This record gives sequence, structure tokens and C-alpha cells, in this order.
Amino acid sequence: MPRYQASYVRRHGRFGRVELDAEDMASLTEHIEGKGQAYVLEIRKVAAARPPARIRIPGPLLLAALDSLELMLSSGVRINTALRTLAECAPSGGCRALWTEVLRLVEEDGRFSEALARFPRVFNDAMVGVVVAHEAAGRLPEGIRHVRNYVAQMQEIRRESVRGMAYPALVCCAGLASSLVLCVFTLPRFSKMLRDIGVTRTNRVTSFFFGLSDLVVHHPALTALSLCAIPACVWVSLRPRFKPMLDRVVLKAPFAGRAAEALCLARICVTYRALSESGIRVVEALDFCSKAAGNSVFSAGLGRVVAAVRANAPVGTGFESAGVFAPEVVLAIKSGESALPQVFGRLAEHYTSEAKHRVGLALRMVEPAMLVMVLAWVFGIALAVVLPVVEVVNEIH
Repeated sequence: MPRYQASYVRRHGRFGRVELDAEDMASLTEHIEGKGQAYVLEIRKVAAARPPARIRIPGPLLLAALDSLELMLSSGVRINTALRTLAECAPSGGCRALWTEVLRLVEEDGRFSEALARFPRVFNDAMVGVVVAHEAAGRLPEGIRHVRNYVAQMQEIRRESVRGMAYPALVCCAGLASSLVLCVFTLPRFSKMLRDIGVTRTNRVTSFFFGLSDLVVHHPALTALSLCAIPACVWVSLRPRFKPMLDRVVLKAPFAGRAAEALCLARICVTYRALSESGIRVVEALDFCSKAAGNSVFSAGLGRVVAAVRANAPVGTGFESAGVFAPEVVLAIKSGESALPQVFGRLAEHYTSEAKHRVGLALRMVEPAMLVMVLAWVFGIALAVVLPVVEVVNEIH
């Protein structure tokens, strides 16, 4: 449906403006005058705010929409009618734009899976593959239910990842902000006070912090460049050329490496279970899993597994020869070769709970280290302030 911008005046005389998706100007006018109890002044068609492929919507909204879509399709509602209802009921913004565009694409060619594939930031390859398999079999409501369960499990794994990074990021930001306040406001005033009372020589600790304060105050461009260097390095490390190196470093880090491994294996096992329950072949499911792993080391390992399976090797042998998977994963897959969906389902449950445990353990180890760093910094600043005072008092005596 196209998007329109309408100017209106309410019955009590107040003007307003709104952007809505509608089939045509007449239906939009009827909507504003009926439900909005207003008189339309002007309506004009506007272009989409952003390309469909860049649209992203929050996870809770996606889960609610998939639940509603499954219920409507299970009740016998046609797909285009169900999508139109979703588009009309969705909140304005990316969610409404997504379902409106999906409705338009479905009405043009009739393929729901191809319409979802146009939104890679919302529906990844594994989700589209599940819908393709069920759409071809005429079981679209069941496929949407599988996609909904998959999204819920992946969101739970993503929450654990965010929880693991939130505390260190918060401590670093708080420490950086407090250090800037000290260097810009507190230390320059204290340095001026010492100069006013005739103190010309200071100890090394005080000289270091005074020099750091002078650098921040008198060279703000250099300071800003230094602060921007940190996110720039993170951005560069996430580029495809350098991400494999970062992934290897993360997996070798103490405590954090085991948490990252559990999160990646949870993603892989959850993805495989969702795909295998949809009837997708082993090779295609493993190929989708390599894209959803979230770590280039495990993605490359799954690539070697796919190559081994295509060479008529057993799946368990492929996992063993990949050399990156935990021994318990290899053992479970080799011993359960005839029931891989059940094996990956149990592994998914195990590593989902194991990810929570390992992330919590990593946080318990990171907290003391961050606390020691903060205390060392605060102790250094305290020495820089106290030592000159002690030296002045000693000189007076």
C-alpha cells in the first residue's frame, strides 16, 4: 500500500498532520473523518522513509505479528487478508512498512517466502528456508509457528550476549565520563591553586595526571580523535576482512571464550532443529547454520562439515574432522547419526542453558577485574591530589 501524508483539523479547531499507509486517498479520508473525527485539509503521497531491505523491527513486535499471523491462517483466513489485517493493526513505522510491503509483494506474485526474503535484516536465510519448505507442502501456518519459535529462542540467546557485554561497556563509559570531568574541571583548578601558593615541583604521579589534564584541555581535537579511535577499531575489527581474526581471539580469551563458544553452538543447534523439523535436507540445514553461527571459526568448521557430507562422509565424521567443535558435540552427533533432529534439539536445550551459565561466570570474573582497574585509577588520582598537599604541609612545618 502507498503512504500518504494528511493535514487535518479536528472539530474543536486544532490542526494536525499524520502519515499513514492506505489503499487510496478516499479510504484514508474516510479513516480520518470517521475514527479521527476530523476534517481533511490536504492529502499528498510521500515516498517510503527507507528502502524495504533496510527495515528492522523490534523482536517483541515480530513475535506478536507472527503469533497473530499463525492464528489467522490456522482459522482459515487467506494470506492476503491476514497480511492486510496485520498492516492495518501494526504501529506506524518500520513494522507497518514491513507488513505493507510484504502484502504488496504477495498480491503481485503470490509467494510469501519470496516476500520475506526481501527483508534480510528481519528474516534471515534459515527463517526463509523454513517458510519455503512449509509453503511448498501447503502447511504455511505450521511453518510460521516454527519461525516464531525460532525467533523466540534466538532472542533469548541474543539477550545473553547483550548481558555479557553490558556490564563492561557500562563500567568503561562511566569511568571515561568521570575521567573527563576530573581532567577538564577538577585537576586544572587544583593545579592553578598549587601554582598560586608557589608550588613549582610536584611528584611523578601528580605530574602525570596534571600532564594528562593539560593534554585534554589544550588539545580537545586530539582527545576527541583518541575517543573516536576506540569505536573505529571496533568497527574495523567487525569488517569481513578482519572479523575472523577477532573471532579467533575471542574464542581463546579466558572465560569469555567459553561463553562465546556456548552462544555460537546454541545458535547452530537451534537453527538446525528448526530447519530439520521443517523437512529441509541435512546439507542445506548445515549450510544455513553456518550463516547463523555468528562466529567465522564455527562458520568455517560447518563449511568443512558440509564439504565432508557432500563427499558421502557421515555427519559425525564431518564434525570430528572440522576440529573446532567440542568433544561432547562430536560424541552426541556420531552416536545419534540416525536421529539428528532429536540430537540437535537436546544440544540446543543444553547449550542455551549452558550459555546462561558461562555468561554469568564470565561476568563474575570480569567484575572484580573491572573493579580493580577502577580502584587503581581512583587511587592514582587520589595520590595526585593528596601528595602535593602533604608536601606543602611538610614544608610549612
